[in-house]
Amino acid sequence: MFLITTSRETSNRVRTFVRDIFTVYPGSTRFNRGSSSLSELAATIRTTGAAAALIVQMRSGNPSIIQVLMPDGTEAMHILIESTVLRREISVASEVRVGGILHISVPTDATASVRSFATMMSEICGSELMVSDTLDPAGPNGTNRVIVRLESLPSGRALWSHYHAKDLKEIGPRIRVTSIRSFD
Repeated sequence: MFLITTSRETSNRVRTFVRDIFTVYPGSTRFNRGSSSLSELAATIRTTGAAAALIVQMRSGNPSIIQVLMPDGTEAMHILIESTVLRREISVASEVRVGGILHISVPTDATASVRSFATMMSEICGSELMVSDTLDPAGPNGTNRVIVRLESLPSGRALWSHYHAKDLKEIGPRIRVTSIRSFD
C-alpha cells in the first residue's frame, strides 16, 4: 500500500491529516521522515514493500501538497491541496474502524487528471476502480470498509472524499484539490 510521511518540519494539523489518511488506507505505514532525503525515502519504500509514498507538505500550518513518490525515487504525481477537513471535523461516524477499501469511485464526467489519479490509486491500493455517477451503499458487506470517491468540480478543482461503504456516511478526511499533475 502506501508509506505515508510529511515534509521535514510540520504542524499538528498536518500530523493529524497524515493520521487520518493512514486510518482510511489499511495496510499503509506511517513513517517519521526526520532528516531523510528523497533517495533515502525511496530506499525505505523499497524495504517496506510499499507501492509508493505519500509525502504531505504544509503551508501556513495546513496540508498543501501531496507528492506521490515511487520506489525508484521518481515522483509519479503532484497533488496541490486547496483545503482539508479532518475526520474529527466531519462527524461522529469518523469513529468507524476501516478494515479495507471496497472500491475507488469516479463519476463518468471526471476529468482526465482525476481519472488518472483514480487509476493510480486503484493500482496502488489493489482496489477495483468503479465508474459510476451514483454511490450505492453496500449494506452489511460494507461494514468497516471505505469507498474512496474522486470527483471533478465545476470550478476545475477536484474533491477526494471517503465514505463508510455500509451506509455511505462520510468518514473523512475530505480533500479539496486545486490541481493534479501526473509525471507519466
